[in-house]
Amino acid sequence: MTLISKRGRRPLGGASPLLPSALRLSLGIFSLLFPSFLGAYVGPGAGFAFLGSFFLVFLAFFFALFNLITLPFRALVRRVRRLRRRSKSRFRRVILLGFDGMDYTLTEGMMDRGELPNFDRLRKEGSFCPLRSTDPPLSPVAWSTFATGVNPGKHNIFDFLSRDPKNYLPLLSCSSVHPGKSYRWGRWLVPLSKARISLLRKSRSYWSLLGQEGIPSLVLRVPITFPPEKFKGIQLAGLGTPDLRGTQGSSTLFSTSLSDASLLADNRVCLLEREGEILKGEIEGPPHPFLDGSPLMRVPFTLRLLPDGGAELKVQRERVVLRVNAFSPWVRIAFSAGPLKVWGLSRWVLRRTEPDVEVYLAPLQIDPEEPSMPISYPGTFAPYLAKRFGSFATLGMAEDTWALNEAILDDRIFRDQVYDDQVERERAFWDGWEKQREGVLTAVFEATDRIQHMFWRYTDSSSPAPRDTDSPASTDAIPEVYRRMDRFLGEVLSRKKSDEAVLVVSDHGFNLFRRGFHLNSWLKREGYLVLQEGFTESGKWFANVDWSKTKAYGTGLSGLFLNRKGRERDGFLTRQEAEALQREIQEKLTEVKDGDERVFDAVFRREEIYEGPYVENAPDIVLGYRPGFRVSWESAVGFVDDRLLSDNTRRWSGDHSFTAAKVPGIFFSDRKVGVTDPGLIDIAPTLLSLFGVPKPSFLEGRDLEVKG
Repeated sequence: MTLISKRGRRPLGGASPLLPSALRLSLGIFSLLFPSFLGAYVGPGAGFAFLGSFFLVFLAFFFALFNLITLPFRALVRRVRRLRRRSKSRFRRVILLGFDGMDYTLTEGMMDRGELPNFDRLRKEGSFCPLRSTDPPLSPVAWSTFATGVNPGKHNIFDFLSRDPKNYLPLLSCSSVHPGKSYRWGRWLVPLSKARISLLRKSRSYWSLLGQEGIPSLVLRVPITFPPEKFKGIQLAGLGTPDLRGTQGSSTLFSTSLSDASLLADNRVCLLEREGEILKGEIEGPPHPFLDGSPLMRVPFTLRLLPDGGAELKVQRERVVLRVNAFSPWVRIAFSAGPLKVWGLSRWVLRRTEPDVEVYLAPLQIDPEEPSMPISYPGTFAPYLAKRFGSFATLGMAEDTWALNEAILDDRIFRDQVYDDQVERERAFWDGWEKQREGVLTAVFEATDRIQHMFWRYTDSSSPAPRDTDSPASTDAIPEVYRRMDRFLGEVLSRKKSDEAVLVVSDHGFNLFRRGFHLNSWLKREGYLVLQEGFTESGKWFANVDWSKTKAYGTGLSGLFLNRKGRERDGFLTRQEAEALQREIQEKLTEVKDGDERVFDAVFRREEIYEGPYVENAPDIVLGYRPGFRVSWESAVGFVDDRLLSDNTRRWSGDHSFTAAKVPGIFFSDRKVGVTDPGLIDIAPTLLSLFGVPKPSFLEGRDLEVKG
């Protein structure tokens, strides 16, 4: 496992797998006995690894001396290279703003009504047109194509989830953990080799290609950048970054009563115990890396109810006053693993104090000041931001949509969380604006996506999702987030210099999610998915499925896999049988209706839409739903019953799991462009062209021919 210094700053390396076992064991024991010489790094459930750093201090001194001696020569080389770059570049700097999920139709309508004056200025002075997304138009897939300029068959990201063919269970599509070796010593585990966290996105990002030519980039919160890659530039990871527990976002509700069964269904609910006027609870943190079985580390906390209706939270050395239905500031928490501490960030909401006391704990974040996982490149960047501006959210999807889905948070509190995150990201952007004076400054803002997912129910009367309030703030939530992005864009345009260019993109648009299609239940009805004898439905993740007889199963939001021989654990379909079944299922799904409405706009065989070395990792069939439909919540987690369609009664009421043709994104440029039908795949080649970098042969996108 990679090591970082005790201050959580710089990767130091790990014990070589070539070291003799006895020596590696000695190093492990040494690390436990002499923690003052240690550095530590924690992965999501992967544990720690250690290495004495005395020799590394000597190396650091040697390299510092070498750098000092060669400083004049290196400065001259940089100067020459900078002049050479500028002679080829058409702009000193390109500012690329990504607004996740910003919809073309909504944007155009609001501009026509005069509600987005700064976007309209770009439309009039430069270019505006729909931006073609990917199939499926899901954020991990789309932003990966944006970053690499290739189709998913070349970058290997096809959905939020993939599956493990060895057991049919879901896998996160964007990153994976490769555990290191350890030695069991009684109840203790002594790490012997390092673990690795790998980014599963393949091909080359445009910032890597630019950096190869000496052109720097600052990349802020672009999705599918965890763990960050090494390149000539700076990066803060975005969507795909886990929480401190290694999940994609696990919140907790603490309550003095667990009688509300509806809260137990989909949320972590923990008991608060009363001791007079004091309430006590325990925060569950990451797994303990040194104990057999990896039990969760825990930190106790207390709540003391106040006469004015609030409560005083005490956790370790932190004391914070909580108010009803208001987020607390960031609270730092240290989880102890022997001599080491794993730092996390928490935010709290006091939901109510009677008849029961309930307090919500947002997903624990990796503390950017002392990061326990690699969330930035270089490793000093996240701590720098934290020291300069204070703590900030690091979780890839930091806005807790599920808590609003389950009415643990209300509309107003959720909006507060979204805009708090937006403020933090704008701070990082403006800091980069001042310090990254050339090259590419890329930043993705996700407030538009989160608000539309959760507030589309207020825009369409046919939505079966609950309206919690008729307050203007909720009914106007989507237009307001667009106006807020317009104000931010206006500030960017006011500061922009003549030798700078501005591009604005979104990865997809939005529409109503009204009805859920139970894909796995349909497969069961058609005889493609078979349950074990005696069962009429399954539990989550395909419990009770008979894989020896099942031909097809759905995983993720848009994927359907076949039980292929030699690929899946119990696969039995030959190549010829699988190809015939692909066409058969494709034809049947195309005809599925809900009353008189077709459920699918298009159903693709993977070979029809993807090409490249990773097509074999794609779902065999990719589903393109019509607006209004999406895979059901139950089917998305591998549940099988007898329902085929059901109302979506979650507050998550807007979506984009349709076809790229139905939910285009947006493209703006402050200058005219020569191509009228751009796609996400064209952004990377365009950036290379703007800096005079020849397009590599493996890139598939076009240069959009930005003028000026």
